[in-house]
Amino acid sequence: MPKYKTKLSTIIILFLTLFIGISFVLRYYLIENTKLKYLKNEQIFFYKLQNESNSLLTYILYQYSSERENLKKLHQKVVKYLVSNGYDNSLDEIYNEINKNHPNKPYDIYITDKNLTIINTTYKPDLGFNLSFAKESFLEHKKRGEIGVSAPIFESYSQKFFSYTDSFLPDSNRVVQVSFKYKNADNKLEKIYSLVNKNSTVSSYRAYTISKDGYIGDFIFKKFKGRKLSLDEMKKIKNDVKNIVKKMDKNFIKIDKSYKTLYAKQQSIIFDDIKIIYSLTFDKSFLQNEIDKIDIIYIILLLIGLLTIYILFKIRDKEILLNQKDMFIKHSVHEIKTPLSIILLNNQLRDKIKGKDSYSLKIEGAIKTLKNSYDDMTFLMTRNKLDYSIKKIELSKCLKERVEYFSTIATAQGREIKLQINSKCIVKMDKKELIRLIDNNLSNAIKYSKLHSLIEVTLENNILNFTSQGDKIVDKKAIFDKYKRENSSIGGHGLGLSIVKDITQKYNIKKDVISKKGVNSFIYYLNCHNPATKKD
Repeated sequence: MPKYKTKLSTIIILFLTLFIGISFVLRYYLIENTKLKYLKNEQIFFYKLQNESNSLLTYILYQYSSERENLKKLHQKVVKYLVSNGYDNSLDEIYNEINKNHPNKPYDIYITDKNLTIINTTYKPDLGFNLSFAKESFLEHKKRGEIGVSAPIFESYSQKFFSYTDSFLPDSNRVVQVSFKYKNADNKLEKIYSLVNKNSTVSSYRAYTISKDGYIGDFIFKKFKGRKLSLDEMKKIKNDVKNIVKKMDKNFIKIDKSYKTLYAKQQSIIFDDIKIIYSLTFDKSFLQNEIDKIDIIYIILLLIGLLTIYILFKIRDKEILLNQKDMFIKHSVHEIKTPLSIILLNNQLRDKIKGKDSYSLKIEGAIKTLKNSYDDMTFLMTRNKLDYSIKKIELSKCLKERVEYFSTIATAQGREIKLQINSKCIVKMDKKELIRLIDNNLSNAIKYSKLHSLIEVTLENNILNFTSQGDKIVDKKAIFDKYKRENSSIGGHGLGLSIVKDITQKYNIKKDVISKKGVNSFIYYLNCHNPATKKD
């Protein structure tokens, strides 16, 4: 049996080691699969947003194509008015003129100072706004001698799309602009907002329109409380987009510590000279949280596995030790048998020749003690091979025989055994097992009782009681375990009570241990097969 346990624990350790290895591989593939899942979801989501954004921008650019020439004409009309009426006067008259027949008043006018800061406008939120970020475009238009008309621009402050004309005022370094506010784009824009804001992993979504003249339109498709961008922010956006354009021969992904940005480039289907770049940025913390969860689960499983292996190693060491003890007992049985027989025969011969004395009594007690230990070891080694014969046995007769046998041992060790039988009890047991139950209780009582004390063995009704005087028993359950001894200073292997435990379990005999005030009692509730009688 111990060999089987040792092999089983080894198999379990190998299995757990394999399990930890497989867990590591599974962790790797699970993380890779999670990354792939996120990437696919991101690409699908990006494709969906591109379609919606393309629909919106196509709609806006179509309006732009229809309005472009009209904007130039209105710009010329405004410049003519300003030349006649001055640059710094009220713009209300010309404002009303260009918005005539337009209830929603889509046109506004802007005039800058020489530093390109708006100082006179019909659109008050832009008063004081600096246009230096577009200076290159203004100069390019001046060089060509044309009125510039910007592609649609999304203003985050008003959440509206605008296009702007531009030219320098005659004999001046000041710029005049006329803007057009696009209409009927709110529903399409709201649909994109809804998609973006519902996806918690999205940090930002933008689109950039890049005109042939280098003018850049920035569309921010994540709803937030709008504000005017600063000049530095506008310049940064322009430089960033220029850098992106240089890299963008094809779609690509940019990844840093906290964010992952997907880029896609598309040609406008309406204007050949306008390119559109889409930029979708994801917050990597969501993916990292998923990976962290996988790592936590893996670490927990790893710790459980390592702890289990550690415990199994401890159990395995104990099993090996028990196995070695069993092997020692097995060899000891063979080694003791012949010398024990010789000692017993020689002592009997000595008694015949010289007669019994105190020395022969001690020798006989020692031989019987050794014989009891030998019988225990033999029983342990052969119990699975023995042919058991369960018969009705008169317990009182067996008790008298065993008490008489152990009286010599008790006397030799300065103890006395007293047997008191108050009832008749017939038990159905194998006699070898009954003898082992009685002998080991008597041997245990002699071994652990005080010198010159009385050991009482009592049978009353179905209760068999072994009482002795000795040290208090601390752990009443552990003393029945194999190789367990409460007092290690007293000799023995810790086998006797283990055998008793196995026998009581086999025959369903209840046992109890009472230890108090220096008195220890081992009580057994037997299954007697006769009615209780008076004292025998």
